[in-house]
Amino acid sequence: MFVLTWVFVLFAFTHELERLVPSHQQWHLSCRADGYFDSQPPQLTPSAVSELLLTFTLEYQHAALRYDLDNESSPAELILLQGDVVKVDFGALNYQLQMQLKNKKLNDGSMLLRYLLNELAVGEAQFIDGESLPLQVQVFNVDDEQSRATLTFIPSNSIWSCEIMPAVLPQPH
Repeated sequence: MFVLTWVFVLFAFTHELERLVPSHQQWHLSCRADGYFDSQPPQLTPSAVSELLLTFTLEYQHAALRYDLDNESSPAELILLQGDVVKVDFGALNYQLQMQLKNKKLNDGSMLLRYLLNELAVGEAQFIDGESLPLQVQVFNVDDEQSRATLTFIPSNSIWSCEIMPAVLPQPH
């Protein structure tokens, strides 16, 4: 009887944990931030209002980060990083990633590039030359409705509040 009770308690705990935490294998987060970015050199022009979008997608062992910057004073910029999940700490929802720059659309004196060098804690040469970029991100503070989560980049401690998007399933033709 003791063994049967123990198995039931273990099953109930596992079921409750799965209900409270979204799948560790898939995340689709849409994050948005309004901000002010100084153009080069900042003394000559005032700061411009900007909208920065981050889409974080993790599907099993593959990950993608897409940054889009819309700025009222310059053309839109884009950075797409893709790569693999190297290690996962499921208890902390901490993901170690190996990413590479796959697509970029940057302006001269890019405001997005300067921002990302800080957020991702990488050097410009490493970033632009397509070298492998080790990144560590943590997903936490998932709300009860599983509609919002917080995403943190380690070691920069950049924090994003994100909407959890439902997985996009292929449609039959």
